[in-house]
Amino acid sequence: MERLERWSRGLAALGDATAGVMTAIYRALGRPGRLLQDLLNGSFLGHALHPVLTDVTIGGFTMVVALDLVALIFHAGDLETATRIVLGLTMLATLGTILTGLTDYKDTASGDERNLATLHGWTNIAATVVYGVAFFLRLGGSVAIGQLLGLLAYLVVSAGAYIGGHLVFKYGYMVNRNAFAGGKRAKDFTAVLAVADLPDQTPTKAMLGTTALVVVRRGDLVFALKDTCSHAGGPLSGGTLTERGIVCPWHASEFRLSDGAVRHGPATTRQPTYRARVADGQIEVQGPIR
Repeated sequence: MERLERWSRGLAALGDATAGVMTAIYRALGRPGRLLQDLLNGSFLGHALHPVLTDVTIGGFTMVVALDLVALIFHAGDLETATRIVLGLTMLATLGTILTGLTDYKDTASGDERNLATLHGWTNIAATVVYGVAFFLRLGGSVAIGQLLGLLAYLVVSAGAYIGGHLVFKYGYMVNRNAFAGGKRAKDFTAVLAVADLPDQTPTKAMLGTTALVVVRRGDLVFALKDTCSHAGGPLSGGTLTERGIVCPWHASEFRLSDGAVRHGPATTRQPTYRARVADGQIEVQGPIR
């Protein structure tokens, strides 16, 4: 796999160009584009939508292979209609899989992570094109050639899926950055910052032991969240405020200040939050609550 990673570095220019195009498309779409991105990222699900659709796609392609094998072994030619229906429906699901993948892809980190994601994505796009050719060949009556191309495409899809798994398990791609580092827990209210050091309406970093927090004061209200963005680890203390939330400076994920809920992706996981109060000139926190 390390050899494949080294080889994928040659795809850096293609990867940066692809990510740039996707970013430009969503920016041009404005607010509707932001809502579409939230949908395709899976922000409403609590985890990425892409792997959900990949299960549907790979399952469908596996069913096509199984039906072809049954037809071949048992000379069951009457299965061809069912196979075409399964393949056609799977191709439709594949469109969603590609769109969700490209949407996630635009926020990959430059370097080995993006290079490997580029290899993963374009491998599967190539396999989808081959499947499309196989589908229309089968519709035209060239079943044997369609079956052969479909089997070839299935092997390519399997390789692409393996690369995708490696991308997740080695690089933690789209994995909640706070899953394994929940941070220090404060059973009692603990001072983390002097009120004098917390300007109004300004995200400010504070430390609870070794855990970095972002603290925000809005008049008499004080909010505290873990500073590490759940999406890719960006520092929320370097972000900007909206009417009800805070926006990560890296990929523009927005979290609600009151409870850390995701308001906009690409983040899909709620941000850990703390109870916060002012006492004796200090900002004190307790938690995390979630």
